[in-house]
Amino acid sequence: MLTTRVGGPADAAAVARLWTVANVARQAHLGLPLGPVAGAVSLTAAEDRVRGRLAGPGAVLILGFAREASGSAPGSAADGEPAAMALVVQALTDDGAGTDPLPGLAHVSMVAVHPDQWGRRLGGVVMQRAQVEARHAGYTRAQLWTHETNHRAQRLYERLGWALSGRTTADEHGEQIRHYTRDL
Repeated sequence: MLTTRVGGPADAAAVARLWTVANVARQAHLGLPLGPVAGAVSLTAAEDRVRGRLAGPGAVLILGFAREASGSAPGSAADGEPAAMALVVQALTDDGAGTDPLPGLAHVSMVAVHPDQWGRRLGGVVMQRAQVEARHAGYTRAQLWTHETNHRAQRLYERLGWALSGRTTADEHGEQIRHYTRDL
């Protein structure tokens, strides 16, 4: 079972922990060298990144909390830590490098599920809530980027109606990423 709620700046540390552990696990699962998300300094950087994004206009943070039928597990509601998350922010020009907003376009960022919860469809629940909240915030379209190697995320996004735009690039660490869009 998963419950969701809208998060805020007070959740930045928990969100940074979830995002970091999910990314480290993804890299390890693929046999990739652990990138900058693996250290304590990057945990601080991740928390700063979350706080900065939440400070922007139109930002919406969705948190999911899992509860096992027989008790709690890591990332469960019982331990108070989110098991899944998605952050929606105002899309900006130049793929986020610019400062001008792209009216009506949401950028979905920092989607993560705790590795102990992978395969339980928690990401889908959080993404569906994020899409609803983005519509309520006035967005009409949405975009996101995901790693070429993240086939689990690609299946999720495509199942939820996201379509490849045909754009690809490398992220700030040199990993290839692909672009998805959808109407809200």
